[in-house]
Amino acid sequence: MLVKIDTREQDRIRSSTEFYKKEGLEVEVCELPIGDYVFDDKVCFEFKLISDFINSIQDHRVFNQSIEMAENFEHSFVIIHGDLHTRSKCIAMSRNFQPINIRQYIGAISSLNRYVTVLQCYSPYINESYFTMMTQAKKCLQDKPIVKKFQRKDKNPALNFLCHDVYGINYKRAKTIVDTYQLHSLNDLFQLNPEDLTRIDGIGNHTAKKIIEAIHS
Repeated sequence: MLVKIDTREQDRIRSSTEFYKKEGLEVEVCELPIGDYVFDDKVCFEFKLISDFINSIQDHRVFNQSIEMAENFEHSFVIIHGDLHTRSKCIAMSRNFQPINIRQYIGAISSLNRYVTVLQCYSPYINESYFTMMTQAKKCLQDKPIVKKFQRKDKNPALNFLCHDVYGINYKRAKTIVDTYQLHSLNDLFQLNPEDLTRIDGIGNHTAKKIIEAIHS
């Protein structure tokens, strides 16, 4: 897979080039007319630090960029990088200059999602965003259909969550958990603890911990 990195990425060129080469990708640094990272000329990403994203909401730049990506690429994404503390700080600071609040921030993301997909990587580690882009690009380029894990959805939200949102839990085991503790809602799931789960045959400490982590993530 070839990733093209825009020359305007400046400070991120070196780190992103090193990351993608270590992952076995071919890297080309060039001036891109649209986007910051383009994978195999089909998957385009506009990369925004939180502060830049907020500024681009103010001047409407990100909306124009998103429409251009959608018009020219099969798959288009805006990725926002930065931790939640930085997001809160940037939004608070902006009130003194060009006002923007959390509702406007979320509203802008919702508007963008009409044209592109917004990925939010709230992490202090830049490599997580590089990895997110690479993984997303690979999934798009594979062009595999989404396969149903189960043939039907149940009316019970607790059962649906265990089946569809906890990796490695099959329908039979999920049904046993729900029936054993009479779980009828997502709120009921929050009352579970690892000890409850390990009382069920076939569920060990590792599986119980995985289920609890999924519920509270």
